[in-house]
Amino acid sequence: MTDERSHSTVASDGRKISLIIVVVSAGVLLGLIFLARGNTLPMHSVNDRSRWATVYSLAENGTYQIDETPWPMTIDRVQLNGHFYSSKPALLPTLLAGEYLILKKLSFGRLNFHDSPEAVIRIIVASVNLLPMVIFLTLYSHFLDRLSLDLWVRTYAMVAAGLGTYLTAFSITLNNHTIAAFSCFFALYTAFLIWSEERRDSWLFAANGFFAAFTAVNEFPAASLLAVLALALWRKAAQKTVAFFLPFALIPLAAHFYTNYKVTGSFEPPYAKKKAYDFPGSYWKIDPATGRLVGSKTDPTTGQVTLNVTSEIDNQYEPWYVYLFHMLVGHHGIFSLSPIFVFTVFGTILLLREPANPLRHLAFSTVALTVILFIFYLFFAGQRNYGGMCNGLRWLFWLIPLWLMSLPVGLQHRSSSQWFRGLALAFLAISAVSTFYATRNPWTRPWLHEFLYYVGWIKY
Repeated sequence: MTDERSHSTVASDGRKISLIIVVVSAGVLLGLIFLARGNTLPMHSVNDRSRWATVYSLAENGTYQIDETPWPMTIDRVQLNGHFYSSKPALLPTLLAGEYLILKKLSFGRLNFHDSPEAVIRIIVASVNLLPMVIFLTLYSHFLDRLSLDLWVRTYAMVAAGLGTYLTAFSITLNNHTIAAFSCFFALYTAFLIWSEERRDSWLFAANGFFAAFTAVNEFPAASLLAVLALALWRKAAQKTVAFFLPFALIPLAAHFYTNYKVTGSFEPPYAKKKAYDFPGSYWKIDPATGRLVGSKTDPTTGQVTLNVTSEIDNQYEPWYVYLFHMLVGHHGIFSLSPIFVFTVFGTILLLREPANPLRHLAFSTVALTVILFIFYLFFAGQRNYGGMCNGLRWLFWLIPLWLMSLPVGLQHRSSSQWFRGLALAFLAISAVSTFYATRNPWTRPWLHEFLYYVGWIKY
C-alpha cells in the first residue's frame, strides 16, 4: 500500500511539474517568435523567404509564380515556362495561404502582407510551430506517464523535449522540419497506443495514417516512417489499417501530388526538375560534367549579387567518412551539439535487450529509421552539405521525437548515481546552449562550426 501511494505521489508530482515545463516552454517559444528578426522582417533566410513568397503570391495574386513579391528574390527558386517558382514543395505554402486569407478576413483586412507583415508572419509561425509544440509536449508527458519513471528522469526528459533540442530553435521560423517532427510524434504516439496498449479505436488508425503521411510529404525520406507504421499496424489489425489508416494517409499524399501538379505540370516537386535550375543567375545551377554547383556572383536579370558557391558549404562533397564524423561528433554532430541523445543510444540498447518490453518495437524502429536516414544522406542525397547554412542536421530533425521516446529509458538505468546525474545535466546544458544559440538565426552556422571556422580549421 505504501509503495502504491508513493508511486501515485510521484506520478502526480510528475504531471504537475510537466505542466509547468509545458507552460514555461510555450512562453519562452512565444517570446522568441515575437523577438525573431532576420535580414528581412521576421524572415531569416532565403529558405523561409522562398516559402513566404509562395504564400504571398498565391493569396494576393492567385498564382504560384513568385516573380513579383514585396521582398528580395530568393535563391531557392526554379524557372518554369519563363516564370520563377519556389523550389519548395507547394502543399505547405498552399495551406498557409489559406490561413492568411482567413486572418485577413477575420481582421477586416487589417492583417495583411502590405500593412502589417510582421504581425502576419509571427501569427502564422506561432500557429504552425507553437501550437503543435504545446500538443507535442503534452502528449509526450502522457507517454512518460506510462513508463513508471522516477521524478528526476521525468523532469529531465520534459526539459530536454521543451528546451533542449533544435525543434525549439527552428520553431521561430517557417520551415518544414519542425512541422514534420511534430507530425512524426503524433503518428508515433498513436502507434504506441495501438501497438503497446492494444487500443483498437478507429480514430487512432485514421490519425496515424494521416500524420504518418503528412510527415512524409514534408520530409520525403520520412516515407520510410509511413512504410514502417503501415506494416506494423497491418500486422496488428489488418482490417482497421485498410479501412482507416490507408484512406486517411491518402489525404495528404493526394494534396501533395495535386499541388505539385499545379506548379510543375507533373507530380514531381519543383526541386526535382534539375533543368529548372538552369537560368541566368541561378545559385543552384549544376555543372553536368561534375555534378557540382557552379553558382553565380551577379544575377544578370536583376543585377542582385548572389554568393559564389564553388567553395561554400552548399557545394561541399566531403568523403563519406569525414561527413559521417561531422554528422555524429563534428561541427554538425548530433552528439556534439545535442549530447542528450547519448541517452537515447543507451535507452535503445537496453530496450533491444528486453524481449518482453512493449517499447522494444520502438527501439527497432529507432535503429532502422536512423540508419536509413544516415545511409541516404551519406550516399544518395547528391551533396554532402549538412543541409547548407543552418544550425544542426535539419534533415534529421523529424527523428528527434523518436529519439526522445527512448531517452528516458537510458536515463532511468543509472539515475540514482550522483555522478551520472551531473553528467546528464552537463549534457542538457550543452544541448540547451546549442538550441538557444540557434535562436539568433537558425539559418546560420552552429556555435561549434562557427568556432572551428574562426580558428581556421574549417574553410566553409
